[in-house]
Amino acid sequence: MADEYLKEKVRELEKELEKSRAHEKVLGDLLEKKLNEIYVHYNISRTIGSVLDLRDMLQQVIGIVKKALPIEGISVYLLDERREKLELVFYSGLEPDRHTAIAIGQGTPGRIVETGEHIHIHDLSVFYDTLNDFIHYPGEEKKDGSYIGITLKAHNLTIGVIGMDNSSKYGLTVEDMDFLAILSHQLAAGIEKALLFEKIQRISQHDGLTGLYNYRMFQEKLLLEISRRGRTKKPLSLMMLDIDHFKQYNDNHGHQAGDEVLKELSRIIASQTRCHTIDTCCRYGGEEFAVIMPGLELEQAVKVASRLMKAVENAVFMITEKKLQSKVTVSIGVASVAGAEEILPEEFIKKADDALYLSKRNGRNQVNYVTS
Repeated sequence: MADEYLKEKVRELEKELEKSRAHEKVLGDLLEKKLNEIYVHYNISRTIGSVLDLRDMLQQVIGIVKKALPIEGISVYLLDERREKLELVFYSGLEPDRHTAIAIGQGTPGRIVETGEHIHIHDLSVFYDTLNDFIHYPGEEKKDGSYIGITLKAHNLTIGVIGMDNSSKYGLTVEDMDFLAILSHQLAAGIEKALLFEKIQRISQHDGLTGLYNYRMFQEKLLLEISRRGRTKKPLSLMMLDIDHFKQYNDNHGHQAGDEVLKELSRIIASQTRCHTIDTCCRYGGEEFAVIMPGLELEQAVKVASRLMKAVENAVFMITEKKLQSKVTVSIGVASVAGAEEILPEEFIKKADDALYLSKRNGRNQVNYVTS
């Protein structure tokens, strides 16, 4: 009897020990999860505090989140400045068109922004049967798995949405959604800061009227390009252009009409040069503009300048206030440096300016250049 009693006690103790171990494992897993969440919060806070560029910040933050959750495809949409559409600013594990934008209410991201509510889809096959819609971008292939969409809000105002998927049903859980919902406040604050930094940079570097680089940036970019060609020995050209009789135009039609000419001219300059890729297009001051053209020899730069001059000559400029059409012309000067030739920024500007003065003196609406 004593032996049976002892054996029963041992069995009870073993069961208790087994329960304790199971309980310990649950607590250990929970503790590990909480520590992991704290780690994610901490590292995201550090990233948001130290990285100012929006895309760099998003890439680093998403990398941190991916270490904590089984995320495969991810998309981040933000509302544009007019709050009229959503622009895809970041994605990973997806292959959308390069410039993707959707309307508010369009697709899953658009509906999330429209309602301001988070969404969890545990089985995408059921979702497609019900809505037959996209989760990341228009035209994407339907997929199996699960999805979480989180509204991004700053100061209680929706600014965008972050969507994440996993290829397994129930691969992303409600607990994952709750965790991401908490993270979204940090992320939204970081996005807001990065967007503000971008805006400040844009204001400090660009001319407010034309949108082209300002005089300060012209000086910085020219010095950079001259230093670069000092190493590469590749040709570099500089174009200076000035609107003919602009003071007279302002006197006749008013400064508002003059501003319209400056804005339209800046668009023509951008369309006739490599302004959005290689060239640096600037408003040098008043009615004078400059274009820095890396890699172009004098002959090539003169061809670009001639094409630009003809485009301006053929363009129709509207005087909105008077509902009239007008014509303007420009005079252009071009300077180039090539081979082992060395030149200082102020010397380069003077060469282009001398060529511009020659165009003015010889009758305007023409291109001239000054050789060394």
